[in-house]
Amino acid sequence: MTNLNLTTASRKEVLTIVLLLTFGYFVFQIIIGLSIGSLALLSDAGHMLIDACGLVMTLLAISFSQKPATPRRTYGFYRAEILTSLVNSLFLILLSFYIFYEAYQRIVSPSEISGYPMLLVASIGLGINLLAIVMIRPHTVHSGSKVNYHHKERKVRHETNLNMHGAYLEIFADTIGSIGVIIAALIILSTRFYLADALISIGIALFILPRTWSLLKKSVHILIEGTPSHLGHEEIKNSILQVRGVTGIFDLHIWTITSGIHALSAHVIIMDNNKSVEILQEINSILENKYGINHATIQIETYHESGKI
Repeated sequence: MTNLNLTTASRKEVLTIVLLLTFGYFVFQIIIGLSIGSLALLSDAGHMLIDACGLVMTLLAISFSQKPATPRRTYGFYRAEILTSLVNSLFLILLSFYIFYEAYQRIVSPSEISGYPMLLVASIGLGINLLAIVMIRPHTVHSGSKVNYHHKERKVRHETNLNMHGAYLEIFADTIGSIGVIIAALIILSTRFYLADALISIGIALFILPRTWSLLKKSVHILIEGTPSHLGHEEIKNSILQVRGVTGIFDLHIWTITSGIHALSAHVIIMDNNKSVEILQEINSILENKYGINHATIQIETYHESGKI
């Protein structure tokens, strides 16, 4: 429990620093963008503001997840992480479509842009974003989860913290955006081809969308309590059936509470009720050590009239 608290505390510290850097750069972009009339910088400032809002939500989600469970919320607020991940994904998708809209406006009504301020501000932004990525990336892996061995690859598999991964994707998208603005500024300075800004913006949006869509699908999959992608339903079922004394299993459900915390419930049919304690201990050992599932509810049955397995 101590390690988990230390990890949570370090995540909050990292996110707070990144939030301050992001918001400070947002204010800087607004001032420079308005002073030189650069739509590109103002648009990128909008991206930074959305990132800042996403980071605030992520910090709130971490704080909520630390609250203890109650009789009304028996799992506590663990799902706050997944809800925040979902909202961040939706923000990123809306942001991508906003980029498409702004790019279209620039193509229809191109305007002259000063390249040097763009280059300077975007370079500072790139440095800030790269620093944020270095700080956040180590925290995207859920260190509180058990190490699992995938049944096909037979190698150690770490699980992604979706909440931190969503924040990481936002910063990563801004990093690509800063690189795009730098490239656009260099093209404008060397060729006066002002449409480069719009074309690169479209490329940035196309780069963001697939990754964001993947994060959105993972969040929705968890919220509808789908089986975790790295845990095979049939494989776990067969592992339980191979326990000596087990003759059947039904109503097997596997789901994710939050990143790194998985749960399972099942009815297990056994031959000899006197060996129920041994069998239950062996099943729990398999689930925890082989699959990293330490929240299991097993109902032992000696007979099931329908014969459903």
